[in-house]
Amino acid sequence: MRRVPLWWWWIAVVWLVSAPWLGFTSTPQWSRVHWIPFTDPEDKPRDFIFNVVLFVPFGISFARGRRGTRRLVESGTAAALVSLSAEATQLFAKLRNPSATDVTTAIAGSVLGAAFMAWVERD
Repeated sequence: MRRVPLWWWWIAVVWLVSAPWLGFTSTPQWSRVHWIPFTDPEDKPRDFIFNVVLFVPFGISFARGRRGTRRLVESGTAAALVSLSAEATQLFAKLRNPSATDVTTAIAGSVLGAAFMAWVERD
């Protein structure tokens, strides 16, 4: 049996943390979307830090075994896709705000993790 990479499991963690467990609605809340990063009045520095820290392990795991600067681009792209999918679920929540800030900080965390792996593996 093939072992599942940690980053696959980390996607589940991100979705669990981001899911709209309360205030669910069947109507998308497009008016709650904050399209420009760092402009949502509800964003707090702890939210930025949490999102970055949440995605560092994803970036480390995703980048493991990949080579060159490509690992940074691939890790950032993968984090963007995971974060966008998690934010999309929040469209159906009255108590959550889908935000480009979350996507941006997810990319930053993942790239930091991938950069750490590049440093550890020295390539």
